[in-house]
Amino acid sequence: MKYFTKEWYELCQKISFHLPLEEEKQAETFSEAYFQQLNSAELIKWLHLQEEVASIMQANGTNEPFNKDKETKQFHESIIYNQEHLKKSLPETILNQIADLRVFALNKATRDVINAVAQFCEDNKRSVDTTIDNYRKYHTEASLSMDREIVENFSFHDCRIIKSILNDKSITLLLDNTGGFTDIDEVIFENVTIIKQDAGLENSWWLYEEVYKVNDRYEFHMLLQNQEMGLIDFIISAEQAFFRRLGSDVG
Repeated sequence: MKYFTKEWYELCQKISFHLPLEEEKQAETFSEAYFQQLNSAELIKWLHLQEEVASIMQANGTNEPFNKDKETKQFHESIIYNQEHLKKSLPETILNQIADLRVFALNKATRDVINAVAQFCEDNKRSVDTTIDNYRKYHTEASLSMDREIVENFSFHDCRIIKSILNDKSITLLLDNTGGFTDIDEVIFENVTIIKQDAGLENSWWLYEEVYKVNDRYEFHMLLQNQEMGLIDFIISAEQAFFRRLGSDVG
């Protein structure tokens, strides 16, 4: 990937930390008593919400009964996960301003911390948006030298790769397009050379794609995510691509 790299995608995950934050002066200093009070209050809110959801879902016959112990465990696990995620995602300059990361993970912070986090997220969003704009400009210009069917059809964000079939000179990807924005369910790349493949493709989610024309061949760049949330670069060179949509071939 030249634009939608793994680093760019990870930056996309760092543009909204500030949105749920609420100003709280008590977050200025470490206080076990305040954390316990806040934690208890948020747990009550969580349990109430989950009970309401379970009641609605159960009425429709699509969910198990509300389980307080299970939901309490999930709440505590989510707070621990959030703390670890924040440690990895926020810069040290901001982490050092946070008196109690547990409180921050419960969306309470001082005004100074909120401002710092907001600035961090806004800077990241500008970088993310700049990359998107740059690729769109490239794509608009480069598409003039590409097959129109490829330009229009090679777009599978939020689809899932059900199966990957490698033959002598072709690769076929079978797609579950239920969550995507296309009705194409099969892509066939002809006369293929694999340039890069970080891991297996099956059951991975399709995030982003790029396409290039190189020496009368196409380079198809795909950013995928597997079930363990790992990112996969899959890049191939192919002579042509064909798309199957609801039983008919296009491309």
